[in-house]
Amino acid sequence: MMFGPAAIPMLWFIAKMLWGEYHKRPPLWVSYAPDALPEVSFLPNVCGIHRPETFQNCEDIRVFGDYAVVSCDPYRRQSNLLTGYKPGTPSGSVYVWNWVEDSEPVRLDVGGATDFRPQGVRVWPLGEPGQKIDTVDYSVFVDTVRLFIANNSKNGSVEVLDYTFSTGASEHVASLRHKDGTIDPAHVLPVSSSEVFLTNTLGYPGGVLGRLELLSATPLATIGYLNFTDMTNITAKNVGAVTTPTGIDYANGKMYVASALYGVHAYELYVPPATLTAEEIAANSSLGRMRFLPGEKFHRMPYLPTTLSYSRELGGLVTTAMTGYVAEAKALFGKPQAPSWAGLLVESDNLVVADSVTAALKTDERKWQTLFYDADGASFSGLSSLVVENGKRFGVGRYQDGVMICNSNGIEEVELPPAPPAAKTKKAVEIDGMFLTKDEL
Repeated sequence: MMFGPAAIPMLWFIAKMLWGEYHKRPPLWVSYAPDALPEVSFLPNVCGIHRPETFQNCEDIRVFGDYAVVSCDPYRRQSNLLTGYKPGTPSGSVYVWNWVEDSEPVRLDVGGATDFRPQGVRVWPLGEPGQKIDTVDYSVFVDTVRLFIANNSKNGSVEVLDYTFSTGASEHVASLRHKDGTIDPAHVLPVSSSEVFLTNTLGYPGGVLGRLELLSATPLATIGYLNFTDMTNITAKNVGAVTTPTGIDYANGKMYVASALYGVHAYELYVPPATLTAEEIAANSSLGRMRFLPGEKFHRMPYLPTTLSYSRELGGLVTTAMTGYVAEAKALFGKPQAPSWAGLLVESDNLVVADSVTAALKTDERKWQTLFYDADGASFSGLSSLVVENGKRFGVGRYQDGVMICNSNGIEEVELPPAPPAAKTKKAVEIDGMFLTKDEL
């Protein structure tokens, strides 16, 4: 009976579900390599690797003026593939480095943590009191900043430090732990000097649960929120579930979360006004904390996203990605070289990015402009984070020593590749230096 006419609606429902799932995941089996544009590749006259003796197995990099904050951890290379943990693995480090003067990087003291596994890092300028993420001005250099560091140790935490560039002095402010927020921190997004969102990835890619989640597409990982206004009383909540969230950032009123299985999710994010009085906060508790609203948009990726960073210079979201499951597996098993790719998200309903890497996506999904590509990791292996500031690209890799600095942002010199024959007439348009194509409707 189960194979009779009554089964047809059920089979149709299953087929529709699988087809919809196919059109959400990266099309890895039909992905294309970007066209060979030298401006987005590693060339000795464009890119260079700096301080390889210090920056080894690095997870994240953020640039603030003449300084870069870099998190590095040997855990990725030395941990056990099955358990995600190897006793005796040295703790990781976070450095502040004046990349303009190329002075000796300063290794930060994180309050005596014996098991320190830094992944995502963020810089928060300590300027006007009570400022929120939608009002902070990163173009103005502030001597003292607050650093938020995702500590992916067995006792996961968000480490908070205040650092003064002129003196090199750092002060450990807090170790944020809470059963409802810090499950397995991977990346952080501060939205004020005392509020931070974080991704909890269940140990992916080194943990068993994280890999099971990735294979099963079950959203077990979470987005946490922590508030430590008085520095001692930590409040927290779980604000959402995302499958393997590997990156998080904020731009233009939205919070973006990268899922290694699907792509980039965009969420509305309510930021309370900084002018609220204590009485107003007490009268309406929802105004005294961040409010995480349901997602409204999804951006499909050509590859597996690993981090997110908002480029103020390009006015868009930059993401790095692994180019396939096989490459990821080889890297986890210790292959010294892994492919690298980074792209810029161009959000517009009428624009199609002229980039061959997006050819496997549907027309309305082609929003990714390649910023960097190394097909076999021969020049730079396993790019794990890329930021674009000051007309340059700054990158680090889990399987690569040193910080890569490219004397180009990867956009201004990219030429439009020949357009394939199409029924509709296409014309080239230039928006903020990015050469894209637009269908005439």
